[in-house]
Amino acid sequence: MRQAVVVYAFLLFYGSLYPFQWAARTEPLFAFLLHPGDAYLGKVDLVQNVLVYMPFGLLLAVWWARRHRYWTALPLAVAAGTLFSVGAEIVQLWLPARVSSAADVAMNLLGTLCGALLAGLLRRDTHSGARLQGWRDCWFARGAIANTGLVVVALWLLSQTSPLMPVFGLGRWKQALLPVYFQLRGYAPLSAALLFSLACNFTALGLLLRALIKPGKPWWRLHGALLLAVLAGQFLIEGHALRLEEVAAALLSLPLLALVLALVRGPAQAAQWARWSRSLRWLRWPRPARPDLATHAEQGAQAMAAACAAIALLALALVASELTPAHGNWRGGGFNWVPFRGHMRSLQGFTNILEFLWPFMGMAWLARQVAPPARHHAIAAVGGVALAAAMFGMEWAQLYVPGRSADVTQVLLACAGWAAPWLVEEWVLAHPPGAGAPA
Repeated sequence: MRQAVVVYAFLLFYGSLYPFQWAARTEPLFAFLLHPGDAYLGKVDLVQNVLVYMPFGLLLAVWWARRHRYWTALPLAVAAGTLFSVGAEIVQLWLPARVSSAADVAMNLLGTLCGALLAGLLRRDTHSGARLQGWRDCWFARGAIANTGLVVVALWLLSQTSPLMPVFGLGRWKQALLPVYFQLRGYAPLSAALLFSLACNFTALGLLLRALIKPGKPWWRLHGALLLAVLAGQFLIEGHALRLEEVAAALLSLPLLALVLALVRGPAQAAQWARWSRSLRWLRWPRPARPDLATHAEQGAQAMAAACAAIALLALALVASELTPAHGNWRGGGFNWVPFRGHMRSLQGFTNILEFLWPFMGMAWLARQVAPPARHHAIAAVGGVALAAAMFGMEWAQLYVPGRSADVTQVLLACAGWAAPWLVEEWVLAHPPGAGAPA
């Protein structure tokens, strides 16, 4: 956990000081704190500061809660996040391209506080945390590896609902339904690439949930609830709108999931899926033909086949979304070699980071679940190199795709997402349950 705090603090410092164009300081050292009324309060900047510092507060609180009680770790995390923010704002006084602001400090403090409060949901010594952890233990296995899978699902959910700014009112509903209206009237085309990408992602998410949830639990209900929550969020979250591709992909993912599981379970189940699909009994989920006769080896083979199918679906979704020409015929004009340069000044950049992290974390988590433990190091290393090469090649290919731009940030995010589940496993092996507080 300490390593995660250090890495995230470095990323915050990097984002706060970019583009590193230094000059002599022209303002008093603490003037931005003594005259907060001079700050410009832009909605995008405020929301972005809160969202960026929420993970920092969460990591700090979780880290300190391993050694202290949660209610001691909470103020420590908020104080540390605030001091870090003030320090970054002071350093910005030597950067003419950046503006030091007390409003930034206040929003960073709020983000740290929100993240630290969320950490209470991960603790068993708080009332809300005990209730949530009880529900979690009922549905999911305990331990850091299972928690990593839950993080993947949470990142996917955040990528679909960022920036988490609900807006209520009839006007918001009309705005959210405009794309659907235009598509139904034929004024706006349907995107086959978007539909394909979303259907693959939704199906892969279902397979990941199936591998994550305890056997016997109705994982498809949680999958359906998550899809419904995302579709409903398009009506409430500012900047989002519902599209026909999203609705169609959510509906299409259900028979696709059934088909993949039927193929994984063998010819008998595939024939049952065919009968089920012809009869259109959509409310009944196809069950294994002879579950009692499945041996441990057969279950392992089925789990590996399902994991490989999910990884392939995630890869297909990524290729479809990244190599499809965007609106307009402009080209990016070159390869961006500066990490996160295009992700720092907009909420869309924050969402794009989440969209690239969760698929590769999901791939690595699924691979770790079914790979023999003796081969984990080899798979992590070889897979990481192959993934980096493939992502670099895809980014380079975007130089020739209209409306697309190439960015080294996507390669770094893919590598970071792939590495995270394997690093969590290394931490678990180095810190057995008896060596410290439980996760």
